[in-house]
Amino acid sequence: MRLLRIGALGALLLALPPRLHAQIGLIEGIFRNLDNVGGFWVYAGFLPKSKVLTGGSPNAPPKQSGMQGPGFAFTFHMGSAGRDSRGGAAGKTKADTVPAWRFQLALAYSHITGFRSQNPTFDLRGSIRELPRLAWFAQWRPERRVSPYFGVHMGLVNLQSVAIYDTTGAYFPASGSTWEVGGSVGAALNFKAGSEYFALFLEPGYTLRNVVSLDWGGGKNIPLRFPRSLRFTGWEIAAGVEFRVPRTPGR
Repeated sequence: MRLLRIGALGALLLALPPRLHAQIGLIEGIFRNLDNVGGFWVYAGFLPKSKVLTGGSPNAPPKQSGMQGPGFAFTFHMGSAGRDSRGGAAGKTKADTVPAWRFQLALAYSHITGFRSQNPTFDLRGSIRELPRLAWFAQWRPERRVSPYFGVHMGLVNLQSVAIYDTTGAYFPASGSTWEVGGSVGAALNFKAGSEYFALFLEPGYTLRNVVSLDWGGGKNIPLRFPRSLRFTGWEIAAGVEFRVPRTPGR
């Protein structure tokens, strides 16, 4: 897991412009509080009912679900409170050293696709990217086998490779971005394999995201039947696995 933490830090540094490499000390300070690294899969739907978008495969009846895609997240330790009187999940951790609550900050990225238009006169394709998504979590009894948690999140959403193809074969690319905000609840199932810890989690949530204006570019005349905005507000369920990063002295 230590190699995983070093690899994550290296990937982030390579993505930075050269002029920001001088801030490596700050980045290292942040990663000293890295708790977990994980991946997940999101399945989402539209709620309240969308009149523009639908999910699922082309030529299928409209449905209010079907958006899905992968993501990954880094989770950072923010603090803890209280004491869990029953001790750790394996019964080997002293109760006076086990927190009743753990507070964390998560930095996540996801790529979600699977939406299309309900209007049969044109074909809408593309995906949305959440980068970054910041989430704040409070986890109850984090050292037990089953640990529930809740949180709130916000982030930046960008349309990715979104385009409309009409019946004449014309191609209309569109771009846009918006802020999102939402909340979630979930539960983690914690395991220990030797000296390594990992957890499986299931996290239902609800997110508000509405791209209120689309940028078509090129000064094209856009047909009136094309949407002027895209609303992706709705429920979502994330399922995944996360690996605990060993805490070294001084962390």
